[in-house]
Amino acid sequence: MRYEVRMIQDLILLTSPPASGKTFWISSLNNAFYSERILVISPLRALADECRKNWQDSIDVMTPEEWLGKQIFRKIVIFDEFHLFFYWGDTFRERMWECFLELSQFSEQTYLLTATLSEAMKKEISFFETQFDRIFWVDQGNQRLKTSPSVYLKAPSAKWIKDLIEIQPKNESVKLIFCRYRNEVLDWEKRLRHLGFTTVSCLGGESQFMPAKLEITPFPDFIISTTVLSHGVNLPRIQKIYFLYPVQNIDFWIQMVARGGRRGESYQVFALERPFGLKWNWWTNLLAVSWISLKMRFKLTLRPAWFLKD
Repeated sequence: MRYEVRMIQDLILLTSPPASGKTFWISSLNNAFYSERILVISPLRALADECRKNWQDSIDVMTPEEWLGKQIFRKIVIFDEFHLFFYWGDTFRERMWECFLELSQFSEQTYLLTATLSEAMKKEISFFETQFDRIFWVDQGNQRLKTSPSVYLKAPSAKWIKDLIEIQPKNESVKLIFCRYRNEVLDWEKRLRHLGFTTVSCLGGESQFMPAKLEITPFPDFIISTTVLSHGVNLPRIQKIYFLYPVQNIDFWIQMVARGGRRGESYQVFALERPFGLKWNWWTNLLAVSWISLKMRFKLTLRPAWFLKD
């Protein structure tokens, strides 16, 4: 009599705050399965390039599109920043799901790594029960920050934040501005350079060029970007983060705020919405905004004429 042993397929979901050590998990899994070469799928080209540089030839790292062009199968597969498969795979990068479904079909263990797993995503992942024999969730902190900002101010308007940006001192620290649209990034870069600040900008589809830009200007006064820099690109220590539009999605908000404090340092956030899950006091916020407004009015009044020219 002939017996056929069926492969048991496991799905392991790991959630942990941004900058809390997902790279450590990947390295640990690689060491644990040293006899089996593992494959990491990253939706971010910049992160994939960085991982290839760090791990060299010990781990296969690809974007979903790169994998679809090569069709390499492994028993152990890791999908990093898995929340982006829902946001991007359901919109402008549909082939991300094609990569996931094909790869996981032939892997014995499929790992999903993310810092932000919404309730809607949990429901969709529950449908994977028909594809996997067992599903495990290791929750080290979902939709949480590793390091909370020392200051979080809800600004009265976008103009208030813009005025605050323009009176910041030069060569003091690296500050990050998040814009909604690409043309806003370009306009702000032109404006701030005209005011004498050093800047580095990043638009969607350009994150892989950020390491080279930061080699030329390692500590700019401002980094200006769309949400593309909220995921997976190593930045210098960020002291202040400015949101020029309200971010109503908690998953993206966490990723964007978490660009500060990645090494445990203190940082400040100026935004247009109340913080998700952080202690926040309306009265304290009002006093702080009022005090900063007085200082801003004084500095704006004393600005020299050349500062105001476009």
